[in-house]
Parts: sequence; C-alpha cells; structure tokens
Amino acid sequence: MAEQTRSPNLLPIAFALGVLLWLFTMTGGRQVFIEEVLGKAYDSQADHFLRGDVGVDGDAIKHEVMVVKGKSYMYFGPFPAFLRIPLNYIYPGGRGHWSRISGFCAGMIALAAFAGLVRMALRGSQLSSRWQDWLGRASLVGFALGSPLLLLLGNLSIYDEAIIWGLAWSLAALYFALRSREAEGSALTRSLIAFSCCAGGALLSRATFGVPFLLIAPVLVFRLFRRNPVRNLAALFLPLGAALTFYLFLTYARFGDFSGMPMRYNANPTQRQFATKYGLFRLERIPYSAADYLVLRWPKTQHDAPYLKASRLPYNHPTLYVMPFTETYSSLLWSSAWIILGAVIGMAMLLRPGGSAVMDRTIAVILFLQVLLILSFMGLAQRYTAEFYPFLVFVFLFFLRQGNAAFRLRYLFIALVVVSLVINSLTTVSWLVETDLNVPVETKAVWKGFLSRTSPQ
Repeated sequence: MAEQTRSPNLLPIAFALGVLLWLFTMTGGRQVFIEEVLGKAYDSQADHFLRGDVGVDGDAIKHEVMVVKGKSYMYFGPFPAFLRIPLNYIYPGGRGHWSRISGFCAGMIALAAFAGLVRMALRGSQLSSRWQDWLGRASLVGFALGSPLLLLLGNLSIYDEAIIWGLAWSLAALYFALRSREAEGSALTRSLIAFSCCAGGALLSRATFGVPFLLIAPVLVFRLFRRNPVRNLAALFLPLGAALTFYLFLTYARFGDFSGMPMRYNANPTQRQFATKYGLFRLERIPYSAADYLVLRWPKTQHDAPYLKASRLPYNHPTLYVMPFTETYSSLLWSSAWIILGAVIGMAMLLRPGGSAVMDRTIAVILFLQVLLILSFMGLAQRYTAEFYPFLVFVFLFFLRQGNAAFRLRYLFIALVVVSLVINSLTTVSWLVETDLNVPVETKAVWKGFLSRTSPQ
C-alpha cells in the first residue's frame, strides 16, 4: 500500500445507483405520481400551515389522527409538509401524489451524503488509489442495496417517508460536522451553517434523528473559540435553534405539551392502552430488541421469485411489545453484514488507546444513544433499523480511514456487500409484494407480473 492524497471517484457509481433506485422507487419508472397510504396528510398539513393553523384534515390522516379538544392533528414531523408547499404551487395536479418524488429526493441526499463521508474517510487512509476506488464503490453499493434505504424507497407511505427524510438529513449533518473539523475561514462557516440546517431538517423530519445532533452541536463549539467565534457560533446555532424553537412550539400547539406526542390522544386503542400501561420506551426492552434486530436468522427460501421469503415472525412478550410479532424480516447481520463488519472493527479502533480524539468518542456515544432509544421502543420493525445507521456509518468510517484493516479484509468486505445485496433486495421485494399492507395495489400488481415472468415455469 502506498500513501495517497487523492479521493476516490465515486460519481459514476453514485449516478448508476441513483438511476437504479429511481426505477425501483417508481416501479420501473412508470409509477411516479401514486397516492401512497396517508399520502394526502402532508398536503393537508401544508394547506393548514399556509393558513396559520397546525391542524390537519381528519379524512387525510384517517386512522393515525390525534384528536385534541375535538380538533385533528398529526404527530409526524412537519418537514415533508413544508416540501409540499412549493411542489403544489408549481404543479397543483400532483396534490396527494408527491410521496415517491419526495422520498426519492431524500434517498439521493442520503446517498450523496454517504458518498461524501466515504470519500472523506478514504482520502485520509493509506490505501492505494485502486483499493480506495474499489472499497468506496462497494460501500456505496452496500448502502444503496444492502441497507434499509431499499425498503424505505419501496414503500413511501407516511411512515417511511418521515424516516427516510430523517436518515437523509442525519447523514448530511454528519458529513458537514466532520467537514467543519477540517475547514478554515469562510469554508468553516459554510460547513457550520450547512450542519445546522441539516440537523434542523432531521429534527423536523423525525425527532429521534434530530435530537442527537442537538447534542453534537455543542461538541463542535470547542474548536471555534479561536476561529471568529461570533460569526461561527451564529452559523452553528441560529438555524438549528430556529428549527428547535419551531418544533417545540408546534408540539405545544398540537398537544399542549412541549415533550412530544402524549399517547392518551392516540386514536389506536391498542397502542394507547399499552403505552399508558407499559410505557412507550423502556430500558428492559433493549436486550430483547437487540436480539431481534441482530439475531442470525437464516433466510427463508421459496420456490418462486423472489426466492427468499419475508414475513412477520412470532415475538410474543406481552408486557414489552404492543404486538405479539416482529416486522424485522431480515436480521442486520444478513441484510447489512458489510456495515456491521466495518462498524465492529471501527468501534474497536475508536476505543483503543490513542485510536481517536475525545470529540470522536463523544459523537459516537451521542449517536449510540439513538440506537438505545429505538431498542427501548414498544414496537419492532425493519424500517426502524434505519435509526441505527447514523451510528453505524460514523464508526464504519474509522474502518475505512484505518487502511490496514480495510486492506486485509478487502475481499471479505466485498463478499459481504454481495451477500447483503442479494439477501436484502430479495427479502425486501418479498416483503413489499407479499406482506406489507401499505404498498398500493397497482404497485403490487406490477411487481407480481414481473416476478411471475422470472419464476420457473
């Protein structure tokens, strides 16, 4: 290995993956304006915002409505609603059908941010230019096809659209946070503004993605005292502070409480009663949830395409989880084996004496708190594994940055990318076509037609 200062060229593979994800999201490119489950809710929320109201039409939010003093509200983050305002102004005919375009844009931001993080890590490694390119491209393929991103793009109901925007802005905020540590002068100020805006976007998309960056922002302060502190502190805190203020007052205006969504307003009686009795988050759930998300379940096979079968599995802990089953249809050890390998090694490098700065360890701990929060939640679902990714990506970067380990394990890493790609893509298609109740009928029909042509006659 020879020391290199160049960055790997990831633009061609990122563009190719973007085209592939467009075809996947739009079901071959033919279903762009499709009404997803509760897809009109964000449009209704946007209309209410324009009238200075924080409510939503009850027939738009339907079974996810939160009724407070006779008025309908939604608990989902408002960012996708803000996006609907210019989209509906430009093309009113798309009202209620923007979910796939919105989700695809979020997916591309996530892919671009991840590519930027990988380039940054590999640029600081001692890998040869050849292996920088190979490992960088493999990482992008793994992220696009061997991660929860594929599921989120395959079903852009209101549940997944909120998560994919939270993931996208989290990775973008992480990119600009790390970039700010290398920048000086006006470049530093621009990076801090970008971090603050992205962190605010994450908070307004899904609070569990945004809260860690509220804690990371003060960590970035320590290197600003000798670098034009007034300007840079304003750049760091003003956009994020504005987003936090809006989030708090929006929550209070909806529910009369700054802390978030009170479950007593939940329209689902099962969830409302369970959360009231056993709690929305409980630390006792962490080991059971970790076992569910990380246990090495063998993929189930079937004769017909897509050849691997995804389904809900029994997981009956009546005082821990609201449902007696899990919707984690594929363990992270199968569907994202590539990043688990890198994250484990990266964590070991992060924790070894002299292996990293205190700031890096602090950021890792903060991001890990998000993982613990999701592990303590009262439900289990494959889409929630996206909440693990800010932490996994951050520690994965240390695996790439320390070129020796990456070079020794290069063939194993690439093989795990292939394994993750195959298992995650096939099980995700199975879940979307055969199990997921939120996929539109016309989308399932196209998938079934395609799969019937690929099955053996």
